[in-house]
Amino acid sequence: MNKHQLKLDHLPRITRYLLQFLTWHGFIKARRWLMRYVPFMKLKSDVTDVVYLSWLVDVNAVMAEYPDFVPFWQKEGKTIFTILTYQHHHFGLAFLGPLRKFFPSPKQSNWRFYLARLHANQSVIFEQVIVDQLLYVFGGRLASDVMPAQLATQFKHQVKQAAEQTKISTQIELDDQYSFAAEVHTTDQAQLPQAWQDLFNNWQEAVLFLADQAHAWSQWSDDPTQMSQGDIMMPIQLNQISPAQVKTINPPEILKQWTTQPEQEVFAFVVSDLCFHVQGERELFQNKKKK
Repeated sequence: MNKHQLKLDHLPRITRYLLQFLTWHGFIKARRWLMRYVPFMKLKSDVTDVVYLSWLVDVNAVMAEYPDFVPFWQKEGKTIFTILTYQHHHFGLAFLGPLRKFFPSPKQSNWRFYLARLHANQSVIFEQVIVDQLLYVFGGRLASDVMPAQLATQFKHQVKQAAEQTKISTQIELDDQYSFAAEVHTTDQAQLPQAWQDLFNNWQEAVLFLADQAHAWSQWSDDPTQMSQGDIMMPIQLNQISPAQVKTINPPEILKQWTTQPEQEVFAFVVSDLCFHVQGERELFQNKKKK
């Protein structure tokens, strides 16, 4: 099954029918044709409480699930899987300026791998995109191949400020593969997990690699051998990034498909806030099929 096919079982019947139309191949084909001629409607959001949780996984196990042209970042047989969860504030059309305040503020979680910078500079590829508001499932499926959003059955991302420390607890449930829970606390101890120390020279190099992103790839929901790329802008300064300790975690079940050590030490950090822009989208690698 294509990972980006909509998971509909928990949705009301009328909602399922509407979303099934948006994922019908005929509609998607017509939408792609139209989007080649219509200017892209840029999006903007003010984002806060961004939690990065990252694991080292076996690159061969990951590559087996994707088209063979995808250039995964890898080192010593490992690649990086990150769950990135955050709170939007008024995620909507950028040209509306101050009127964007009338757009809702969804929570979002992007599950992703990193691509080799030689071939795809500052790029990730989505394993899953999960939100807590149905509007953004409709919007993502209606207008984009890069945001094939799924609606969580449960989505909590709660922040508590305690003195100079931030505590963030997250719980996301979608299905038996794409669900997890974690609590992280910010700290002043910037330290790489032991297993990461052979991959990056220091903590700063690692967090800038993980956070410095300009492009996101995603497989098509109706044809996973095809890809589109979204172009984003989310400038992050090092002083916006805080080290974090994972206090509790229940990792996602799907992690076991890519590593024999799902209980490994998780590399965590928090970005306090940033301005997020979606600048455009384009198709990639047309007619290249996996052998």
